[in-house]
Amino acid sequence: MIILITGTPCVGKSTVGKFLAEKIGAQILDIKKLAKKGGFVETKNNVVFVDETKINEVVKKEIADGKKYVVPSHLAQYISPEIVDYCFVLRCNPKILNERLEKRDYTAEKIQENILCEILDSCLIESLELGHRKHLYEIDVTSKKPEEVVNEILKMLKNKFKPFFGDVSWTDTNMLKKF
Repeated sequence: MIILITGTPCVGKSTVGKFLAEKIGAQILDIKKLAKKGGFVETKNNVVFVDETKINEVVKKEIADGKKYVVPSHLAQYISPEIVDYCFVLRCNPKILNERLEKRDYTAEKIQENILCEILDSCLIESLELGHRKHLYEIDVTSKKPEEVVNEILKMLKNKFKPFFGDVSWTDTNMLKKF
């Protein structure tokens, strides 16, 4: 079983991924580390580019053992949908996300870029464009603790919920005034 957890920086992917992996007896697959090790990820002008073909080759080799894997990464959606069972896109209110990014000392430019990605549904749209529609779930994590998000995911896995996405929107004009 392969479970992807994607979203903009600071939405809680790593924390949720770690807790989820512990609950289901899965291993964490760090695709950013694999991509760096393999030399097929590069950053230009603060934008990360990944060779999708190479990342999928490496991931297929890593998961050939048939174990359960959780892949928490803003690059997770690049894994081929043919080998993925679930793709969860974590979403966070831009005001809260802004606070989290500031606490982690992101530059003003990077904060603005990540807030814009969140407002424009970038990770969700990429996940859809890359073929994850049949197993895609969008979760608003704004007011939830990581454990609550994990419990929500576990419920979805257990009850085999139909995919759902497109209900989270941050385009309220009052909220966007700050940005």
